[in-house]
Amino acid sequence: MTLYKELGIEKGASAEEIKKAYKKEALARHPDRGGDKAEFQRLQAAYDILSNPEKRAYYDSTGNVPGEEPQNQGGMPDMSAMFGSMFGQGQGGPFGSMFGQGGPFGFNPFGSQGPVRPEKGPNKLHDIGVSLANLYTGKAFTLNMKRDVVCHGCSGSGGSRMDICNACNGKGVRVRAVQMGPIMTMSHERCGACDQTGKRVVEECKVCHGRKLLENELNLEVVIEPGMQDGDRIIFAGKCSESTQYSVPGDVVLVIRPISGESEAWTRRGNDLTITVSLNLAESLLGWERQIEGHPSGRPLHIVWNGVLRDNDNIVVTNCGMPEKGTNRKGNLIVICRVNGQRVLSEDQQNTLRKAWPEWSPPTTKADTVTGHLGSG
Repeated sequence: MTLYKELGIEKGASAEEIKKAYKKEALARHPDRGGDKAEFQRLQAAYDILSNPEKRAYYDSTGNVPGEEPQNQGGMPDMSAMFGSMFGQGQGGPFGSMFGQGGPFGFNPFGSQGPVRPEKGPNKLHDIGVSLANLYTGKAFTLNMKRDVVCHGCSGSGGSRMDICNACNGKGVRVRAVQMGPIMTMSHERCGACDQTGKRVVEECKVCHGRKLLENELNLEVVIEPGMQDGDRIIFAGKCSESTQYSVPGDVVLVIRPISGESEAWTRRGNDLTITVSLNLAESLLGWERQIEGHPSGRPLHIVWNGVLRDNDNIVVTNCGMPEKGTNRKGNLIVICRVNGQRVLSEDQQNTLRKAWPEWSPPTTKADTVTGHLGSG
C-alpha cells in the first residue's frame, strides 16, 4: 500500500487535502477509539512524510521512504560503493577528473566530498497594494518580515556531534542500478536519511534543537518611486530564508499592484490619467469650467474650456498626468466630455436657436409620415 492509499487520497492531493484526510483517519483509527495501534502508527508515519515537502518529493521521485534503505533491485550491489573503490573515494571517480569536482550531474556521486548544493534558492514574490497618490508622489516605508537563518550553533547541521551517514556511507547520494532486459541503467538519488548531507546527528544541537534553522526578523526598507506602474518590481537580493539546501538565499521580490477600486473617477493608462465630466447642452455649445478634485498630486485642477464640444470629445491637458519614472516628465490628463442633452427647451430658448440658425426649417407632416418615441438608450 502506498502512503497516499494509507491516507485515502490521490497522489496529486494538496497540502490542505493531506491535512484534512489525516485528521479524518486519525479520529476513526485512533487506538483510544478502538483502532489498531500498528495501523495508527502507519497512518502517522505516512502523514509525517507527505506533510513534509522535501520528504514527499523524495518519496514521489523514488518510491522509497526517507531514511529507509531502498530495496535491492535484482540483487545488484551498492554501485556507489563499487565505483568508489574502483576509482578512489576522494577524487570523484572518472567523472570528477573529466568534469571537475562536481561531476557531470552537479554533485560528486562517488566521492567523499558530498553533494554540491545548488548556487541559489528560489525567489519569493509578494504583491503590495499601492495607492494612486503614492504612485504619483512616491513613498518610503519599512516592511517587517520573518525569515529563517542557518543556526549559528551547528552551522545548519542540526547536531552538536555528527557522524557519517550509514545509509549512503557519507556520500549524500545513492546510486541505484536497475536491470531492464540486457541493459542496466543507473540513477542517482539524494539520500533521505541524511538529507543529502552525508552525515547523521549523534547529539542534537541545543540552539536550534535539530531544526537546523532559526527564525529571525527582517526589516526591508521599501522605496516606491514616483511613476511606478502595475507589475513593476522591487528586488531585495538574497533576502529569502536561508536553507541548508542552497548556497545563497533567493531574492524577495515585491510586485507593485494598484489598490483596486480606490478611485473610480480616475483611470491610469500608462503615464496618462483620464477623468470623465458631464456637460449640459449649453456648456457643450458655449463653454464651461470645472474645479476637479481628487487628483493624485493632492491639488485641485481648475479647467476652463471655450468652444463647442460634441459628446465623447476629449480635452488633453499636458503635463498633468502621472510622472514618468526616473525623469521630470509627466503624462497627460485626458478629460472625456459627456454631453447630457437638454430635452425640454423653453419657447424663448427655441426662438433664440431659430435666430442663431436661420437656415433651419421646421419639419413638415406628410401623408406617409411615421412617428417614433424616445428610447431608453
